[in-house]
Amino acid sequence: MTIEQLTSEFELARPQLKSYILRITASIEDTEDIVQDSFIKASQKSDTFRGDSSVKTWIFTIASNLAKDKKKKKKRWT
Repeated sequence: MTIEQLTSEFELARPQLKSYILRITASIEDTEDIVQDSFIKASQKSDTFRGDSSVKTWIFTIASNLAKDKKKKKKRWT
């Protein structure tokens, strides 16, 4: 998958992704960070996308994992 294809797919999924992550984190700032981090991670790992699922599902999985990691970190320090 090329970066252009990934960018196009990501921009289509961005509104739904932001809504989904906001429900997990309940923080607008964390949501923005996670969405940005998701794009960066997906672009770095775009060569590992096998096509077993849709690109949108793959992006949501990356974002979900980042959100879970962020929640774990916050719990650890509170």
